[in-house]
Amino acid sequence: MAQIAAHWLVVVLIPVQIWTSGGIGRSHADHMAGLQPNPYDLFLHELHTFTGLTILGLVLLRLLLRVVSGSSRTAEDGGRFLRLLALSNHFALYATLVTLPATGFLARYFDFGTFGPVHVVLTRLLLALVVLHVTAALWHLLWRRDSVVQRMLPG
Repeated sequence: MAQIAAHWLVVVLIPVQIWTSGGIGRSHADHMAGLQPNPYDLFLHELHTFTGLTILGLVLLRLLLRVVSGSSRTAEDGGRFLRLLALSNHFALYATLVTLPATGFLARYFDFGTFGPVHVVLTRLLLALVVLHVTAALWHLLWRRDSVVQRMLPG
């Protein structure tokens, strides 16, 4: 149950990251132009940082729970290829969700010019991986009609 809760909390927090990201660009642009950044943009920047660190904590907790409790079982009749695809997507999602906060932290506190662009590329990669993940979930729900999606629903 804790793995499911961590999963859905991350799902809820990712849109917050998208919504708050605009404030970062604006506050950096103001700073580079020698202007005082808008307080609202600074608030968005702080919220983005705090939410990113929260996502990192949830992902690390989920990985720990996965190691301790084991992962959820895969679809029994999916075959080796589908299991490999699912495993690859999950690995890429976890790796990206851990790397994003690290590059965001490095961009904010050390070198925005170097790590900022890496952070943006990882954000786009995450969005592509999420689209694949949701597409696979819909495929399981609507086409295969197996229990994969039901196992991840709360309650």
